[in-house]
Amino acid sequence: MAETIPVDGLIGSRAGFLLSYPSHDDAVASERLGELRDLGVTVIELRGPHVIEGVPVLGKGHVGVVLAARLGGRPVALKVRRVDADRETLEREAEYLRVANGVSVGPQLVGVSRNILLMELIEGEYLADWVRGLVPENADILRRVIGDLLDRAHRLDLAGLDHGELSSAHRHVMVAGGVPRIIDFESASTVRRCSNVTSIAHYMFFNRRVREGLGRVMELPGRGALLEALAAYKSEPSGERLEALKVVLGLE
Repeated sequence: MAETIPVDGLIGSRAGFLLSYPSHDDAVASERLGELRDLGVTVIELRGPHVIEGVPVLGKGHVGVVLAARLGGRPVALKVRRVDADRETLEREAEYLRVANGVSVGPQLVGVSRNILLMELIEGEYLADWVRGLVPENADILRRVIGDLLDRAHRLDLAGLDHGELSSAHRHVMVAGGVPRIIDFESASTVRRCSNVTSIAHYMFFNRRVREGLGRVMELPGRGALLEALAAYKSEPSGERLEALKVVLGLE
């Protein structure tokens, strides 16, 4: 069972340093504690697949540390901006998440302040880890999940939001309850040319480790045919070109 810490006791706890990671600054931690209170966060839960100085967390990136928390009785994911982050606020990331939510992609935005981002807590496995647990009898399930993931990436393309990290998506796609979820929009942009479908396809079918995992479960497309379908989609990211890509992948 996860260790829980009431927000009012967070600074004096073994996880208090995460409020000002990596500088361990008491003044910064106190300021951010106030933001947590204003957002209604009541409890922090110490759990997750990653560890920082002996403390388990949901995630750790260049911009922030992600913790499990509770907003009253509601479980949420809580991102705390790193003191050494290359940006002064998490509010722009929240705006990108709002765009993604508008096309039913990403964790639902719950709340935001300058240094705190609250989101829907997605409980699942990273895509590559989930694939490792499949067997050939699960081929139809795998094809459905891949098709759903491509649909979500396509909706981001149409919305004009480029995720930015789907070509190396090890920690950016989770499968929860058999549904693929794209997470972590800290590198997103509405200015760059969108390449969500092509990026996630390259990650799945040209990353050797991921491709081998998929190949244990389903038949893989030929490299030439796949590259041709991806080039066609890139030149015209339409629903018709997406369906043609799915045919090449054996999803239709």
